[in-house]
Amino acid sequence: MDGSQGAGIVRIMTEELQLLRDVVGRLDAAGIEYMLTGSVALNCYAQPRMTRDIDLVVAFHLKDAEHIQEILGQDFYVSEHAAREAVAHQGSFNAIHQTTLIKVDFMVRKQEDYRLHEFARRQRLKLSDFEVWVVSKEDLILSKLHWALESRSERQLSDVENLIATGCDTCYLRTWSAALNLTDTLTRVLP
Repeated sequence: MDGSQGAGIVRIMTEELQLLRDVVGRLDAAGIEYMLTGSVALNCYAQPRMTRDIDLVVAFHLKDAEHIQEILGQDFYVSEHAAREAVAHQGSFNAIHQTTLIKVDFMVRKQEDYRLHEFARRQRLKLSDFEVWVVSKEDLILSKLHWALESRSERQLSDVENLIATGCDTCYLRTWSAALNLTDTLTRVLP
């Protein structure tokens, strides 16, 4: 990688961090609980990899969906209808930052036992010059195992190996992977 490519990567990562700071600040101000997950959360725990989207699990209610444009502001393209549908079906919707074109995926927190447990285990971590709620390392591993199983993505499994290499609670992983029918996928990546 030459110097201009490296500078481009730093600029992109800086844009993502600035956007993340802005979005979580808006969610905090609106009293909406959230946690960072996905590839940006991976970057909090293990060797970073590039991404152009931000994944957030949010404890959204219908009132939040109805005011999503007010919450995020005019810098974002977001569909109130999509947000309402996501709340109704515990699904997801996204917002596009109109200047950077970075996508923020909002996944409405599911009311399943594991997903409530996962959300309760989130951690407040410092990123750059701000704090953000982040999924725990073990729960990120379980999510990536689930995504790998659904999508057959080797990239997700590589992320899991990267996370496991930094140390984690393997007892917790074994217990919940059994409950979530992920044991076979977990055994592929555990040393």
